[in-house]
Amino acid sequence: MADYRLNAKIISRSTGQSAVAAAAYRAGERILDERTGEIKDYTRKRGILLTIILTPGYAPEQIQSRARLWNDVEHREDKSTRRSAAQLARELQLSLPHELTHEQRVDLVCDFIKKEFVEHGVVADIAIHAPPRGGDNRNYHAHVLLTLREIGPEGFGKKCRLWEQQEGTGKRKSWRQFETERLVEWRRLWAVYENRALTRYGHEARVDHRRLKDQGIDRQPTIHIGPDANEMERRGINTDRGEQNRRIKAENDNFALAKEELAESEKRLAELKQQLAAERMEQIEKTVRAVKGLLQKPQQSDTPASELPPEPEPPARTPRRLRPSAAERIEQIQKTVRAADAFWKRGDQPETPAPEPPPEPPKPEPPEPPKPPAPFGPAPRRRPPSKYAELDQEEDAERAKEQEAERERTKEREKEHERKRKRGR
Repeated sequence: MADYRLNAKIISRSTGQSAVAAAAYRAGERILDERTGEIKDYTRKRGILLTIILTPGYAPEQIQSRARLWNDVEHREDKSTRRSAAQLARELQLSLPHELTHEQRVDLVCDFIKKEFVEHGVVADIAIHAPPRGGDNRNYHAHVLLTLREIGPEGFGKKCRLWEQQEGTGKRKSWRQFETERLVEWRRLWAVYENRALTRYGHEARVDHRRLKDQGIDRQPTIHIGPDANEMERRGINTDRGEQNRRIKAENDNFALAKEELAESEKRLAELKQQLAAERMEQIEKTVRAVKGLLQKPQQSDTPASELPPEPEPPARTPRRLRPSAAERIEQIQKTVRAADAFWKRGDQPETPAPEPPPEPPKPEPPEPPKPPAPFGPAPRRRPPSKYAELDQEEDAERAKEQEAERERTKEREKEHERKRKRGR
């Protein structure tokens, strides 16, 4: 992208400036300031490639002289009501594309100034400068001094405000509104003129008048050093603005290097992902070929057994656990019940063993009656009475007493409520 710059400022007496001194400095000439009697001599200034004055066709011929032009501007402002704070001229600083030749740059500047300013009735004093020694050799630029008053056949008249009119209404804009809107429009138009010239002469470079943030460029902009600080920097004297620009450039370089490293890392990561995907795809293809080979094996009956690959042995399987039958489950339940009965019986017995009674004399055993046939299934089980049954009965009795007492209290509360209701009547 080519370099772009369009800065505008006002030459005013309130800041101690003079239109004659400004014109002499930018053109590198020797001019007498008729208002103060001082001679402004800047003939030793180098790097001035071209100076030219553009005027409307009806302007007086003497305006083509730089000394006459700006002394007339100073004399005209002496007639104004605010002579000490009069605004004398407007300066535009334009950066010119280094891709173009000198003649192409001159045509570009003159075309822009004529159509956007001179045709509105102002006079333009243009000075094209070469890049400064020891600086950027691409820094071709132009200084344009514009008169703030309209020029006519008899000289300067009122302030030129043709471009400050509201479209279709004729209502003037405020100065602040002019500065915020018209300057933005001039910057846009200068970018259009530059890109048109670059395209006409076959260059791919382009300029953009927008801020870096609006362009989507993540870079910190540098600041304008100015002529005084620039001269000190060329002499080897460090200035605050120069140090600030060097710091900004170093930060931008570090950030650009970090972005390049990040881009390389992302590129390497993408390559690794592609490599991993290729390896996985190759592994899947091998598996598919192996499965197809196994499926085609029964069809290849004519193939000798010696040529077939050995089949893998199936893994050893654990024997399946058989489910117990109904009789085994019943027997297991009976064992559990007998164990529980034995446990409860041991709990009912006292800790000290009772004395054994004396053995009784044996009695004659009566004949056993015939046993009834055993019923099918397990014998009915009789559970001994639990030692907690009495406790459960006591708890039930206490719970019943509490419920009865609660009912009595509820009846008393209802009676009390009924008595209060009757007393209230």
